[in-house]
Amino acid sequence: MVAVPVVKPGIAIDPEVEKNQDFDREFLTQRFPPHKVVVHDDDHTPMDSVVKIFLKAVPGMTTERAQALMMEVHTTGSAVPFVGPKERAEHVGAIIRTIGIKVTVESDG
Repeated sequence: MVAVPVVKPGIAIDPEVEKNQDFDREFLTQRFPPHKVVVHDDDHTPMDSVVKIFLKAVPGMTTERAQALMMEVHTTGSAVPFVGPKERAEHVGAIIRTIGIKVTVESDG
């Protein structure tokens, strides 16, 4: 008699199975349309505060990337530190707004 593993819905037998899953990017984009977080320049927010908030708010942000984005905001007037699902973009934007800088969340499509 062969033992059949009991699998709960949504849980893979082998963790490697989930890593190798192919996702339909078109479906995901339709279901969760991307939104971008746009940070706008102002004359009041210190540059080091902008770098620190990028590091806090944006998943996977590095110090080098945060500094480059801060300079982009300063020199061009705005920068996009995050693009992702609307709810996550709104969350990132809300964290960045805590330092008093203007942030908008816009559709990226």
